[in-house]
Amino acid sequence: MNRYSRSHLGDQELLRQLAATVAREHTATAELLADLAEVDGRRLYLPQGFPSMYEYCLRVLHLSEDAAFKRIRAARAAREFPAIFEAVARGRLHLSGVVTLAPHLTPENAQELL
Repeated sequence: MNRYSRSHLGDQELLRQLAATVAREHTATAELLADLAEVDGRRLYLPQGFPSMYEYCLRVLHLSEDAAFKRIRAARAAREFPAIFEAVARGRLHLSGVVTLAPHLTPENAQELL
């Protein structure tokens, strides 16, 4: 059976599976941001021979330029404002939203804006 075929699923089962997959994706994105934030904070890309986190994401993680940019920006913002991790994990905030919101976050307004 083709791993990506869904034709064998009933309508309700397919809808449940879709919702579960989206929830896992949100959680995985938050975990990815946490990993990137920690690697970036420790500058672990340097001993690997890369001058920046961006280059590491492109060359090792094989992210597109846009994907690397968004994830690094979001990870850095989440490191500064950890509530971002939970907002992403719960699906209340997406990467583009984090990137757009991050420059406006301060310790005084983060709770309210997030």
